[in-house]
Amino acid sequence: MTGGRSRQRSHSYYNPEDSKTYGVQTQTKDTYQRPRSRSFYSYETSEDEPNNDLGHLTVSIPLKQKSNPPPQTPVNKNEKSKSKLNKHSLPIDLNGNRGNPNCLSMMTISESDNWEISSSSGMKYGQFVDWEKIDPEAFERYQQILASDHQRLKTMGREGFWAMPHTLRAKAYSHIIHGIHSRCVNPERDLYYELSRKLFGEQNLSSHPIPEYMEAGEIPRYCLNKAGLNSVKKILLCLGKYFPAMNFCPILPALVSLILHFSQDEAECFCSVSKLICYNDPNKRYIDQTFLTYRASCMTFGDIANRCCRGIRKLIASSHQNLFEFYSDWIMWIFADLPFTYAIRVLDVYLLEGYKVLYRVALALLSLYKVSVSSRVADVEDFRTDMKSFVQNVARHCTAENLLERAFLVPIATRKELNLLFKANKVSLMLKGVSIHQKRQSVDTVDFDNLRSSVVTGTEMRVVWAWIPERVALFSPIKLFSTTEHGESLASFYYYVEGHEPAVLLIKTVDEEVFGAFISSDMTERHKYDTDEVTFFGTCECFVFTLRPRMERYQRAMVNIMTRKVSPQQAHFSFQTPSEATLMCPAGTPQDPSYLTIPFTAPSPEPFTTKEAKRTKEQEASKFIAGSDEQLIIGGNGGHALFFQENLEEGYTESCDTFKSPPLCKGHFKIQSMEVWGIQNSICFSHCFSTQQKI
Repeated sequence: MTGGRSRQRSHSYYNPEDSKTYGVQTQTKDTYQRPRSRSFYSYETSEDEPNNDLGHLTVSIPLKQKSNPPPQTPVNKNEKSKSKLNKHSLPIDLNGNRGNPNCLSMMTISESDNWEISSSSGMKYGQFVDWEKIDPEAFERYQQILASDHQRLKTMGREGFWAMPHTLRAKAYSHIIHGIHSRCVNPERDLYYELSRKLFGEQNLSSHPIPEYMEAGEIPRYCLNKAGLNSVKKILLCLGKYFPAMNFCPILPALVSLILHFSQDEAECFCSVSKLICYNDPNKRYIDQTFLTYRASCMTFGDIANRCCRGIRKLIASSHQNLFEFYSDWIMWIFADLPFTYAIRVLDVYLLEGYKVLYRVALALLSLYKVSVSSRVADVEDFRTDMKSFVQNVARHCTAENLLERAFLVPIATRKELNLLFKANKVSLMLKGVSIHQKRQSVDTVDFDNLRSSVVTGTEMRVVWAWIPERVALFSPIKLFSTTEHGESLASFYYYVEGHEPAVLLIKTVDEEVFGAFISSDMTERHKYDTDEVTFFGTCECFVFTLRPRMERYQRAMVNIMTRKVSPQQAHFSFQTPSEATLMCPAGTPQDPSYLTIPFTAPSPEPFTTKEAKRTKEQEASKFIAGSDEQLIIGGNGGHALFFQENLEEGYTESCDTFKSPPLCKGHFKIQSMEVWGIQNSICFSHCFSTQQKI
């Protein structure tokens, strides 16, 4: 999405004959008979398929079969050999079914500017069959589903309790979605029929523009036949009509396609998806409906991936490829690229657990990809395309069940904390000029080619910016302090850095070693306790790193991504926009103290000092930064990751349990140059930065 680029889509997997004959079907005077009862998840094609016109998309719906079968045409030996080759390339059985759904790759149909929709509705599945007699075990399982509470259903979904047969999954989905309660009014079936009648009328074929909320005109087809594909388009158009405020939702075509596989008819699918759209619990949301929320979700995933899949960001950043673009695809790995049998297993748990499951699955895919790509980094020209191909062929690396097992082993923050991080990312995007009403908005990325630093190169700063939180990395770095410009004193350091949050500390030694720290909190917090002791502050987003001779980041494993200890008077902190709270730092540069800050957690009863003998694990994890007029400490448990005294000419480093880091260089070091870089809000405060060093 970044830089105005649209997402690269998959090549279509299709029957060559389909592309030649895909078009408008007209009614004839032939006699028709009702099709035989069949399973709703079977895959059918029609022999009578019209032509495809590139100017408009036209959809044929083979709902009726001619009573007289077409005459058999003699086939010579050469034609037989050709048919064998075609059969081998795209397996089709004698009934016209495209193989087993378990073996099918996802099918994508590229759309043009308009859709032409047949007003006929799709067939119902198994309408003449008593499924309880055919499969009594499935009936018994369904009774267990009906008798289970939500927690038990979550366990069942993770274990694949209703994975087979598909009729059981259809009933389970209906039961689960019916139990999703929203404060909004959910549409009824009659509403769909009314919308459908208004949009498509009684005419056999009508033309419609592609819904504006779709990123492109492509629909994952999975195992749907042409009637099913037409129904997906009708439902998508009706959803766009019913939810006019939904202006960006690229996952909706795949979601509708998947749910339609297990719906009795179009109306049930429409109502099911509408329930997911209407659900408005922020801690368990289902679908992002604007570009602002979609992009904030991408950034939130990037933050989590930064903690859970270490190394992948460094690989991408050091190759000069765009991290924002790479992570903007994350949800489409699941709802466009995953094969059908994997996607429906994700859907099993997504309907019960919401958005957090998608983060888990995407992280599992990313960790598998990291293992795959590590041995061939030099051969990867485009990480986005390579990741897409990897997900499409994920069956080579793990089964669907193994993927879910990996997903639920990923250590991840609570729903509440993820929602706080999501909100912070949303605020940052708004500061970059992205509004909730915009359908698409390019988010400018940071250019490091013209960086002026005496400590790091542009490539090294790009790697650091890949490590810091996404909401911070949206903005360009601005130099706050430099020993070569402002002197080698801790007092000068505080004078220029206090009032800025967050900040990046960079040190180069006389031996050309380069390392530093990400300081997540304002240095003024060192004054927050009325005590003579040196007190610790900061959040779990703090980390230390080395750039030369090797690049490595050290950060405590994620338990809480963004919490901090606060004094009781700060306990009632809430989100503020930049216009609500702006302060002037000593250097005269305006800096908003909250727009990039995660909300506080519960108040801390006692200040943490350097002289405390024993602390709980939670307290030890909070010993990130401490400072006084005489010293500056980064990391305070089991040793100091960095320690400086009043004269910034030298310092020392040692192993530190706070970040699980080794010494960042040899123990004691002499400083050749030290810099601190803050974050430039280029939209709100750009006129105030004229006197500051920028890139």
